[in-house]
Amino acid sequence: MNFLFPAFLYGLSLAAIPVIIHFFNFQRARKVYFTNVAFLKSVKDVTNSRNKLKNLLVMMARILFIVFLVMAFARPFIPNENSMALTGNANYVSVYFDNSYSMENEQDGRRLFDMGRSQVEQISKVFPNTAVYQLLDNGFESGSGFFYEQNKMEEKLLSVGFSNFGRNLKDVYEKQQTAFRTHSPSESNHIFWVSDFQRSSVGDLSRIQLDSTNRLYLMPLKPSSDANLYIDSVWLSSPFIRENENNTLNVTLANDGDDNAEGKLVKLFLGDRQVSSASVSIAGKSSETVEMTFAVTESGDQPCRISVEDYPVSFDNDYFFVIKVAPKIRIVVISDLPDGFLESVYSSETFFEVKSFSTKAIDYSELTKADLIILDQLPTINDALSSAITAATQGGTNVTVFPAVDANLKSYSGALGIPMRKVQQAGTPSEKQQIAIQVPARENPFFDGVFEKISANMSMPKAIAGVQWTVMGNNLLYFKTGELFLSEVPRQNHKIYMFASPLTDAYTNFPKHALFVPVMYKVAISSKMRSDHLSYSFGDPVAAVNMEELNKADVYKLVKGEFELIPPQKVAGNMLLMDIPKSGLESGCYDIKRAQDGQLMGRVAFNYNKKESELNCYSSTELAQIFKGNKNVQIYNEVGEDQFVKEFRDNNVAKPLWRYFLIVALLALTAELLMLRFWNSGAKKRQTV
Repeated sequence: MNFLFPAFLYGLSLAAIPVIIHFFNFQRARKVYFTNVAFLKSVKDVTNSRNKLKNLLVMMARILFIVFLVMAFARPFIPNENSMALTGNANYVSVYFDNSYSMENEQDGRRLFDMGRSQVEQISKVFPNTAVYQLLDNGFESGSGFFYEQNKMEEKLLSVGFSNFGRNLKDVYEKQQTAFRTHSPSESNHIFWVSDFQRSSVGDLSRIQLDSTNRLYLMPLKPSSDANLYIDSVWLSSPFIRENENNTLNVTLANDGDDNAEGKLVKLFLGDRQVSSASVSIAGKSSETVEMTFAVTESGDQPCRISVEDYPVSFDNDYFFVIKVAPKIRIVVISDLPDGFLESVYSSETFFEVKSFSTKAIDYSELTKADLIILDQLPTINDALSSAITAATQGGTNVTVFPAVDANLKSYSGALGIPMRKVQQAGTPSEKQQIAIQVPARENPFFDGVFEKISANMSMPKAIAGVQWTVMGNNLLYFKTGELFLSEVPRQNHKIYMFASPLTDAYTNFPKHALFVPVMYKVAISSKMRSDHLSYSFGDPVAAVNMEELNKADVYKLVKGEFELIPPQKVAGNMLLMDIPKSGLESGCYDIKRAQDGQLMGRVAFNYNKKESELNCYSSTELAQIFKGNKNVQIYNEVGEDQFVKEFRDNNVAKPLWRYFLIVALLALTAELLMLRFWNSGAKKRQTV
């Protein structure tokens, strides 16, 4: 036991006063005259014995009163090893409140989010009025690095809603430490984590290096069940969608619980109209993929939604995406040949938009807008064209190359970044020298939908290799001699399609073969589909949306109903690059409109990170094991709001005893008064009798 004001203990010397009174007052002899001496003697013996006992008890009561009263003023307490951190004039308290959507789960019918908010409200009740607070949620919004008084912190807490972004606790801890280093003059501060400690979000807790000078309090919220059914992924069997044609959508659903999910109905919506449905049963801790057939009747960007029923975690019951129906594919052909042969290849489909230029009259602005640039038998690629191709490919434009007979391969290599060499031919090339091309590999996805059936004896075109290259990519077609005829060479954000032969009769019959048009269509369609995503996750950094008629001077906004947001953005060619906001958005399909006039430019879909749907959390036992070597870490497991304050004070606040000492002092004073009042009356009564 210690004393807060030990100087008051000098007052214990006052306990000598009752002793002095006892000897100089109660022990003083008094003469009493009676006529009957014998009767007096018997009364005297009894009275003296009772008076001695009473006087001693009164003296003891007075001594106890003084001793316990003095000790009450000295403020005695039972010390606690953690109490020193709370006794300063100022306490800096940083509170992290996990407001991710996994907190939508429930414990005994109550949302973890609501329980966590109540826990945060209780934290301020265990600190002195001088304490200041930092409130962090997953948004890490501006101003979150400052400390506020209790009432301001409570106001901020009321404005906290669900966040579409989870946080790694290592990043949270670094954010809190930075705030302490900036604002706190003390080395002993307080950190609270109120969370369900979902593994997929908080990360590996064992890797967090804790500062031993600060105190960390974990407040895990455990759901009644960690079962959850969610949509894991969605993809199209054919990424190019045409109007009034049947298309197949593949949907993978995952069951995160241990129990089987039987007969779950999956629905597909185009806009607000349901167009397909399927029933699926999924075993525990597994996934299933279903195919859903649908057709669209309108072109353009169509907002879509996959829906499945699940409770209580419902934030991931819907998966949003956008399909582009028959999108415009911009193709630029650069050729000095007069026939315009390649332009006619794409003329039968309205979604192809082809523009042709000679090397003497190129509109370089069209190259950056194009999805595909075709270099048709150019003798050389000059510096201006080379720079324009580089700028276009940096924006994601693909390039197809048909080399000229006497091409300047050095200029080709400089423009495309692919080392090339000329294949020497004996004599003048003729159709008799052409070599057959091998049948393509069955497993190559480039040829999906091109052949109904691939057989070893099927008819294939012939050609003579004019050039070869050393950079290997996705090699699509080979000569039977083993040399390359067509390769898909991937680059950082574009592809280059290299052909080994010029499109002349002397070198190849490929343009006249039935394979030519499907291959050229595949090249063009692949160029359009290279960057179009069905949807984006809030965990992705950037959304890249391919749109028509983009202008770098324009500003574009996301619109959903009455909600509008202008995210950070930039335009690269025909691509709008937008930073995906980490807060302020809910999942769904958003219109992309030009801010100046509200014109609809396209659509984009956002979904919650699927990691948030994996509800496996750290147990209290695991948390205790991870932090067992840290004496400055305390875990409050399943502590109700009404119990937290008491348990926290029991663990961290010294137990004061002055109230008990004051009570004992008052009891001693009461005992003295009772003895002085009623003991004498009893003696007189007995003497009278």
